[in-house]
Amino acid sequence: MIEIKEGLSSYYRMFDSYDVFQNFLKYAIRDLAPRIFVDALDHPRCVALQSFPAYFLLGEPDETEVSDVFSLFDRNSWIVASSNAWRRPIETHFKENVMTHPRVLFRSDTLSLEHVRSKRSKLPEGLAIVPIESKHLSDGMIVDDVVARFFTVSDFMKNGFGFALVDGRQTCLGFCLTNYPIVGTEVELYVRVEYDFNAEHRLRGIGTTLCAHFIEESLKRGYTPIWDAANDVSAHIAKKLGYVAAKEWFMYHVL
Repeated sequence: MIEIKEGLSSYYRMFDSYDVFQNFLKYAIRDLAPRIFVDALDHPRCVALQSFPAYFLLGEPDETEVSDVFSLFDRNSWIVASSNAWRRPIETHFKENVMTHPRVLFRSDTLSLEHVRSKRSKLPEGLAIVPIESKHLSDGMIVDDVVARFFTVSDFMKNGFGFALVDGRQTCLGFCLTNYPIVGTEVELYVRVEYDFNAEHRLRGIGTTLCAHFIEESLKRGYTPIWDAANDVSAHIAKKLGYVAAKEWFMYHVL
């Protein structure tokens, strides 16, 4: 693969219609100056955008020399492909050194604000859902999971929003927020209720209630809330809130 050093904007535009991770791509292109690789300078059949540790592939595997493409990927690389046809070549090449993660991208045009509001549940005593403020960003799970990873260039309070689940001591136990800095009219939500090792408040409708708050706020602000489920629990909540599955796809982690 050949790295492109000049005229990157024309290659970035090739990813405008990418099926998945559009919010991440818009943010990365605006803030992070991703690298671009092609399989040929004239009429490339495969284009790779790298925003470490993620690689985004455009093209079909049967139209290019896949071993050249795969030479880009180091350990701990994440691969996103425009076509599910990449699954077999990736798994065949990397064998036990790759993990395949099924995902589901949902349609947002089926959302009903009335239905979303109806899915809020009463919170357990001592818990509250509050808008995220600067005081929630000094440390804790919002910083660890999102701000330290995706808001290193952009200020979350200016380029994001969301809600925190807090207890009586104002300790953050969960959140639903913009996963990446906002670019354009779509926002991709990310929800978490506690960590796996301390899941006291899971399976009690709290995640759904957090998401309902976020979706309502997104619509009030004129944004379309995007849902891309990384697991069955996430997909279940999306369907409960009125999202409809649009595309099943795969993400790959090189070990």
